[in-house]
Amino acid sequence: MDNVMDLFRLDSKVAIVTGGSKGIGRHYAEALAQAGARVVVADIDRATIDDTTAHLEEAYPSQVMGIYLDVTDRDLIEEVVAQIEGRWGRLDILVNNAGLYAALPTRESAWGISDGEWDRIMAVNVRSIYVMTEICLPLLKRGGWGRVINISSGLAIRGSPRLIHYSATKAAVTNLTRTTALAVAGTGITVNSIGPGMTASETALAARGAEYYRKPVAPQVIDRVGVPADLIGTLLYLASPASDFVTGQMILVDGGGIFH
Repeated sequence: MDNVMDLFRLDSKVAIVTGGSKGIGRHYAEALAQAGARVVVADIDRATIDDTTAHLEEAYPSQVMGIYLDVTDRDLIEEVVAQIEGRWGRLDILVNNAGLYAALPTRESAWGISDGEWDRIMAVNVRSIYVMTEICLPLLKRGGWGRVINISSGLAIRGSPRLIHYSATKAAVTNLTRTTALAVAGTGITVNSIGPGMTASETALAARGAEYYRKPVAPQVIDRVGVPADLIGTLLYLASPASDFVTGQMILVDGGGIFH
């Protein structure tokens, strides 16, 4: 190998980031574009799609496509994948980042969550990952090399009574990652997940307030709250040839809050 840094280059690769127009997802989309990938910014928030796409297009011309996507709508997912195939003819990296967190109401108790809220968070945080992966697989398989990166959470292990349903969905994402890795064995596709700790993204700060993110809520070795930039190295590792021999794993990026 001429240059070890080539292990992390994504030139000619095509990536889609769900929930990619704001919060941590926007940071993921920009990092992938900077590494050379062509990036599909898919989100349910039309206003931020336009803003993020314009911002990234200015820095990375012809590398970015913004598109509306409700990850709970199977027909819409199929349309989006068809548009990706029509524009670039391939898909190499799927980042299943869309999820409900900042929009969840603040609770003091684990109890009293409505059936509707349970069904909604399971649909967005878990079922959508299964459906996105299933529909993207034929295009991912075409190149004989692919990456599925699911966004889990340290709460998948630690749990949180005030976020009992969110924690349950992230535990499901972790298991879904392992099982999907087995299901796609032999295709050249790896499936891994990132488990962020407490992360002060722009959307989280807007929803919870800066005071909430002043200190970690649980002990950790690195005594500060995480920021989106802390997750980028792990994302690029899992998205690139550098992680060719890694699959079925969750990598915790939580400042040493959990040893697992």
